[in-house]
Amino acid sequence: MNEYWLFPDIKLICGADKTSAQYGISITYCINGIREYCIDGRYFYLKAGNYIILRNDNFISAESSEFSAATVIIDDKNASNSADNILFDISILTDKLYQQSRYIFTANEDISRIFTEICTNCCTYDTSMLRIKTIEALMLISNYIETTTSDNYSKIKLAGELICSNISSHFTISQLSDFFELNPTTLKNAFKQYHGCPVYSYVKNRKMFRAAELLSTSDMRIIDIAEEVGYCNASKFSSAFREVIGKNPKHYQTEHKKLRAQQIHFIPENFAY
Repeated sequence: MNEYWLFPDIKLICGADKTSAQYGISITYCINGIREYCIDGRYFYLKAGNYIILRNDNFISAESSEFSAATVIIDDKNASNSADNILFDISILTDKLYQQSRYIFTANEDISRIFTEICTNCCTYDTSMLRIKTIEALMLISNYIETTTSDNYSKIKLAGELICSNISSHFTISQLSDFFELNPTTLKNAFKQYHGCPVYSYVKNRKMFRAAELLSTSDMRIIDIAEEVGYCNASKFSSAFREVIGKNPKHYQTEHKKLRAQQIHFIPENFAY
């Protein structure tokens, strides 16, 4: 992970950092893999080619083994306005971002290109070039973003909550459409726009990240964890887990058992004789 203070109020992070802005806004663009965000009890999935905008949000996150990203943090409590009036007024962007009713956005070709350039060359670009590229990325987002809301988001939120509170169940588009009185096409489009992935991917992602949590923190058998998240077939569970998390569940469990064992046997320096 590499951090760069480009201006007193703008920081760039390249790598799998989980830090959000203490003040203001953070924008994270996913280069590879997938990250799960839990924000106010709701789950969102950031995948390659998408970006998430967090506005002073407290969140819990977990990611797949191959996750990588670029994050721009704008500290709007810093009165320096250091980047203002250089290329554009950042306050215009922050005003737009604070008006958003959702978190996940699909990057267009230009936004994807500039963030990929930043991540690929962050170690070779000098500070001046990183400043130019980061401001360019912020300008593209400012021009691309639409401060619109959907009347269906309240129902989409409830659909996500229903899925997450019944993690061992399998819901079809038809069932959700009937339950929330939404046209199937409207449901699919609004759900993907709001949560960051289609309904079926969302269900699988939540199940696999829950399984990863149990594998890393408990001594449950893999087959029992599979059943807990709605999989009766161990082979299908392993395949789904590798697809989402990027590792075999047995390997993942063994790795975290070793980490837990190391933590238990670690003696803090303060208590050493």
